[in-house]
Amino acid sequence: MGKRILVLLLAIGIVMNVPLKINAAEIVEYNSDIQILSKSVVSGNRTRSGEPFLYDCELAIGIAKNGVAVEYATRCSEIATEIGVKDVVLQEKTLFGWRDIIIKDHCIEDDSLYAGAVVYIKAEAGRTYRVSCTHYAIVDDVELTLDNYTDEIVYN
Repeated sequence: MGKRILVLLLAIGIVMNVPLKINAAEIVEYNSDIQILSKSVVSGNRTRSGEPFLYDCELAIGIAKNGVAVEYATRCSEIATEIGVKDVVLQEKTLFGWRDIIIKDHCIEDDSLYAGAVVYIKAEAGRTYRVSCTHYAIVDDVELTLDNYTDEIVYN
Protein backbone atom coordinates (compact mmCIF):
# COMPACT_ATOMS: atom_id res chain seq x y z
CA MET A 1 0.00 0.00 0.00
CA GLY A 2 2.78 2.45 0.91
CA LYS A 3 4.64 1.77 -2.34
CA ARG A 4 1.52 2.55 -4.40
CA ILE A 5 1.14 5.92 -2.71
CA LEU A 6 4.83 6.69 -3.25
CA VAL A 7 4.59 5.74 -6.95
CA LEU A 8 1.45 7.87 -7.32
CA LEU A 9 3.13 10.87 -5.69
CA LEU A 10 6.19 10.48 -7.93
CA ALA A 11 3.99 10.26 -11.03
CA ILE A 12 2.12 13.42 -10.00
CA GLY A 13 5.45 15.18 -9.39
CA ILE A 14 6.73 14.28 -12.84
CA VAL A 15 3.52 15.45 -14.52
CA MET A 16 3.47 18.72 -12.54
CA ASN A 17 7.03 19.62 -13.60
CA VAL A 18 6.70 18.97 -17.34
CA PRO A 19 7.60 22.17 -19.25
CA LEU A 20 4.63 23.74 -20.97
CA LYS A 21 4.73 25.77 -24.18
CA ILE A 22 2.42 28.66 -23.36
CA ASN A 23 1.25 31.37 -25.73
CA ALA A 24 1.78 34.48 -23.63
CA ALA A 25 -0.20 37.53 -24.71
CA GLU A 26 2.22 40.07 -26.11
CA ILE A 27 2.11 43.70 -25.06
CA VAL A 28 2.69 45.81 -28.13
CA GLU A 29 3.24 49.10 -26.27
CA TYR A 30 4.57 49.71 -22.79
CA ASN A 31 1.73 49.36 -20.31
CA SER A 32 2.00 51.78 -17.41
CA ASP A 33 -0.29 49.47 -15.42
CA ILE A 34 2.59 47.01 -14.92
CA GLN A 35 3.92 47.04 -11.37
CA ILE A 36 7.53 45.78 -11.46
CA LEU A 37 8.34 43.69 -8.37
CA SER A 38 11.78 42.30 -9.29
CA LYS A 39 14.31 43.63 -11.80
CA SER A 40 17.79 42.43 -12.71
CA VAL A 41 20.34 44.32 -14.82
CA VAL A 42 23.46 42.60 -16.20
CA SER A 43 26.37 43.85 -18.31
CA GLY A 44 29.09 42.03 -20.17
CA ASN A 45 32.79 42.51 -19.66
CA ARG A 46 34.53 44.59 -22.25
CA THR A 47 37.41 42.44 -23.41
CA ARG A 48 39.13 44.84 -25.81
CA SER A 49 38.52 48.39 -26.88
CA GLY A 50 36.47 48.49 -30.05
CA GLU A 51 34.95 45.01 -29.65
CA PRO A 52 31.15 44.81 -29.32
CA PHE A 53 29.62 43.94 -25.96
CA LEU A 54 26.24 43.70 -24.25
CA TYR A 55 25.44 46.15 -21.46
CA ASP A 56 22.57 47.18 -19.16
CA CYS A 57 20.46 44.17 -20.21
CA GLU A 58 17.27 44.19 -18.15
CA LEU A 59 14.87 41.47 -17.08
CA ALA A 60 11.88 42.31 -14.90
CA ILE A 61 8.84 40.52 -13.54
CA GLY A 62 5.76 42.15 -12.11
CA ILE A 63 2.01 42.32 -12.05
CA ALA A 64 -0.21 43.54 -14.86
CA LYS A 65 -3.97 43.90 -14.60
CA ASN A 66 -4.42 40.63 -16.50
CA GLY A 67 -1.53 38.46 -15.24
CA VAL A 68 2.19 38.17 -14.53
CA ALA A 69 4.22 40.54 -16.71
CA VAL A 70 7.74 39.91 -17.98
CA GLU A 71 9.74 42.81 -19.45
CA TYR A 72 13.16 42.60 -21.08
CA ALA A 73 15.68 44.83 -22.84
CA THR A 74 18.93 43.86 -24.56
CA ARG A 75 21.51 46.53 -25.42
CA CYS A 76 24.59 46.14 -27.60
CA SER A 77 27.44 48.60 -28.07
CA GLU A 78 27.12 48.20 -31.87
CA ILE A 79 24.39 47.60 -34.41
CA ALA A 80 23.67 43.85 -34.38
CA THR A 81 22.39 41.83 -37.32
CA GLU A 82 20.07 40.19 -34.76
CA ILE A 83 19.36 41.21 -31.16
CA GLY A 84 16.85 39.96 -28.59
CA VAL A 85 16.13 37.42 -25.87
CA LYS A 86 16.00 33.63 -26.07
CA ASP A 87 15.43 30.71 -23.72
CA VAL A 88 12.89 32.84 -21.81
CA VAL A 89 11.38 30.70 -19.06
CA LEU A 90 8.76 31.83 -16.60
CA GLN A 91 8.65 29.44 -13.65
CA GLU A 92 5.72 28.78 -11.33
CA LYS A 93 6.42 27.26 -7.92
CA THR A 94 4.50 24.05 -7.25
CA LEU A 95 4.35 21.62 -4.38
CA PHE A 96 6.96 19.50 -6.17
CA GLY A 97 9.36 22.23 -7.36
CA TRP A 98 9.34 24.69 -10.25
CA ARG A 99 7.16 24.23 -13.35
CA ASP A 100 8.61 25.75 -16.54
CA ILE A 101 6.41 27.93 -18.73
CA ILE A 102 8.36 28.42 -21.96
CA ILE A 103 7.98 31.81 -23.64
CA LYS A 104 8.99 32.08 -27.28
CA ASP A 105 12.19 33.87 -28.31
CA HIS A 106 11.91 37.51 -29.36
CA CYS A 107 14.29 39.47 -31.59
CA ILE A 108 14.70 42.16 -34.24
CA GLU A 109 17.31 42.76 -36.92
CA ASP A 110 19.80 45.58 -37.56
CA ASP A 111 19.54 47.43 -34.26
CA SER A 112 21.48 47.96 -31.03
CA LEU A 113 18.46 47.78 -28.68
CA TYR A 114 15.63 45.32 -28.31
CA ALA A 115 12.90 45.75 -25.71
CA GLY A 116 9.63 43.93 -25.20
CA ALA A 117 7.15 42.50 -22.76
CA VAL A 118 4.73 39.60 -22.41
CA VAL A 119 1.96 38.80 -19.96
CA TYR A 120 1.14 35.31 -18.70
CA ILE A 121 -2.64 35.59 -18.50
CA LYS A 122 -3.20 32.24 -16.76
CA ALA A 123 -1.30 33.23 -13.62
CA GLU A 124 -2.97 32.19 -10.39
CA ALA A 125 -3.30 34.48 -7.38
CA GLY A 126 -1.12 33.48 -4.46
CA ARG A 127 1.36 31.54 -6.65
CA THR A 128 5.09 32.33 -6.74
CA TYR A 129 6.82 33.12 -10.05
CA ARG A 130 10.31 33.93 -11.34
CA VAL A 131 11.80 34.35 -14.81
CA SER A 132 15.11 33.76 -16.59
CA CYS A 133 16.41 34.44 -20.10
CA THR A 134 19.48 34.81 -22.27
CA HIS A 135 20.08 38.23 -23.80
CA TYR A 136 21.90 37.95 -27.12
CA ALA A 137 23.17 39.88 -30.10
CA ILE A 138 24.88 38.71 -33.27
CA VAL A 139 27.56 41.11 -34.53
CA ASP A 140 29.80 40.16 -37.48
CA ASP A 141 28.65 36.51 -37.18
CA VAL A 142 29.73 36.39 -33.50
CA GLU A 143 27.03 35.73 -30.90
CA LEU A 144 27.28 37.67 -27.65
CA THR A 145 25.20 36.34 -24.73
CA LEU A 146 24.37 37.20 -21.13
CA ASP A 147 22.22 35.08 -18.81
CA ASN A 148 19.79 36.86 -16.52
CA TYR A 149 17.21 35.93 -13.87
CA THR A 150 14.91 37.66 -11.41
CA ASP A 151 14.00 37.06 -7.80
CA GLU A 152 10.71 35.36 -6.93
CA ILE A 153 7.44 37.29 -6.72
CA VAL A 154 3.98 36.35 -5.46
CA TYR A 155 1.16 37.13 -7.86
CA ASN A 156 -1.82 38.76 -6.13
